[in-house]
Amino acid sequence: MKVTIKDLTKKFASRDKTGEMVTAVDTLSAEFESGKLIALLGPSGCGKSTMLNMLSGILPVTSGKIYFDDVDVTDLSPDKREVGLVFQNYALYPHMTVLENICFPLKIKKVPKAERIEKAVEIAKMVHIEDYLKRLPKELSGGQQQRVAIARALVKKPKLLLLDEPLSNLDAKLRVEMREEIRRIQRESGVTTVFVTHDQEEATSISDYILLMKLGVMQQFSATREIYNNPGNLFVADFIGNPTINQIHGTYTADGIKADGCDELIPCAIKANEGDRVVFAVRPEAVIFENEKNTVNATVNDLYSSGKDWLVNFMIGDTDLRGYCDADFNVSEGSKIKVGFKEKGAFLFNEATGERY
Repeated sequence: MKVTIKDLTKKFASRDKTGEMVTAVDTLSAEFESGKLIALLGPSGCGKSTMLNMLSGILPVTSGKIYFDDVDVTDLSPDKREVGLVFQNYALYPHMTVLENICFPLKIKKVPKAERIEKAVEIAKMVHIEDYLKRLPKELSGGQQQRVAIARALVKKPKLLLLDEPLSNLDAKLRVEMREEIRRIQRESGVTTVFVTHDQEEATSISDYILLMKLGVMQQFSATREIYNNPGNLFVADFIGNPTINQIHGTYTADGIKADGCDELIPCAIKANEGDRVVFAVRPEAVIFENEKNTVNATVNDLYSSGKDWLVNFMIGDTDLRGYCDADFNVSEGSKIKVGFKEKGAFLFNEATGERY
């Protein structure tokens, strides 16, 4: 099912009793392609869970429209939207077995017992919990409880599956396993899925598209690789990527960037206005060590093993930067080196506005 959002806005009364309204989501428009997994990504308080709750119908919208396959559902109640919702804490019924938990949405719809058990077993097999149907939630691990919650959401064949920070209660190893499982389940079911997270690694690892938000405003909505390779502004470039993108602040000149605290000009093929205060942002993998041309002097601070590569922490002027080099590269703490930058993975932004040149 395709989901279309037009100028969606949600405002709340402020908690300081001044009577002023706080905008949680600000005139957001986007279209979610049918059968895809979309990550709503951003820091805490950016409005992503508010977005999810408006899609589910739990929260009424202040203004704007929501369409499911071109049908206006803006004012429909949650039970009429054919939506499955998985909460952060899973919200399983502790006194019910796994089978009873999965069956419950069908029981509410008065589906005959034999039919709902058949459907529940089918979904349980899809999420790999068919061996735990007689257990209570307290007898399950966190990952197993999450699978039950997903199965309960899927058993009623929703047209839209909504996941609100579903991995936040799991340990690091299980988080990786379960995000891969969520991707597998989403592909097998084919249901359009919206996944809320503040973790960019989770978002980039399993989603088809990422909608990145900041203070209720959409910063970029792109395919997952596109948002990494072609960030629309400095916030996007900085938020997406691990390690985070290097930032060199300075003044733009026709001959290069005069970086703060550096006597040399840093070569930059991207054009800006003479005298503009800029941020030259470079992915760590776009750093070139010991390049013969277009280089600048640097000093190595630290080295970190990253499998077959070194992650080198180095300084250009007053700026602390990072880049990858081959493990055979002869470098050590305190070394003086030459550093250059590839064109791919390097971006130029206006320092004041964050807009990209």
